[in-house]
Amino acid sequence: SDELLNLVDDNIDVLDEESLLHAAALVNDVDKMIELYKKAVDKYGSDRAQFNLGAAYLLKDQVANAEKAFNKVQTKDEELNNALGVVAMRKGDFDTAEKLFKKGGATGKTNQGVVDILNGDYDKAVQDLADARGCCHNKVLAYILTDQLEKAESSAKCQDAKVQYLRAIIAARKGDASGVAKYLKLAGKDPSLAERAAKDIEFAGFDI
Repeated sequence: SDELLNLVDDNIDVLDEESLLHAAALVNDVDKMIELYKKAVDKYGSDRAQFNLGAAYLLKDQVANAEKAFNKVQTKDEELNNALGVVAMRKGDFDTAEKLFKKGGATGKTNQGVVDILNGDYDKAVQDLADARGCCHNKVLAYILTDQLEKAESSAKCQDAKVQYLRAIIAARKGDASGVAKYLKLAGKDPSLAERAAKDIEFAGFDI
């Protein structure tokens, strides 16, 4: 990987599209990633390069640039509908996001669950997120918001700091002081979550 990244810096023009896209995916600097995807778009003009450029812009929260990049993708598939749905959601256009997510297959349904939460429709969020796989912070949140604590707890499967924070909320609602302390300590590895916990009414009355 390091050799590939060095090659990118030394002589980007010798890379074929696959190597260029792979190199872009390896870099930690999103600005560098955008630069490489732009190079791939200019050199090869493929939908794949164009889509990845849009996704990289989303990482920087450059929503307008992301939308422009996605709109140039020729293949109108579920993946593109989901990406454009995320753009619409970031712009606060939940109606458009919902229409796009309906065309986005299983991933679209999961994304729709996020829109449901933002719209305050927690029961629908539970339905849309029920089959979500992997470490789904929003699925756990939806169960908490509908006071289904057992399902929330069983859905909290990963060690992500945000999920640990939700575990702490579940513990607080169950009156489990040791659980609150345990999970907030884990969540506190993210300084922003430690700061939030200090102000969160969920933990009022607990020694945190």
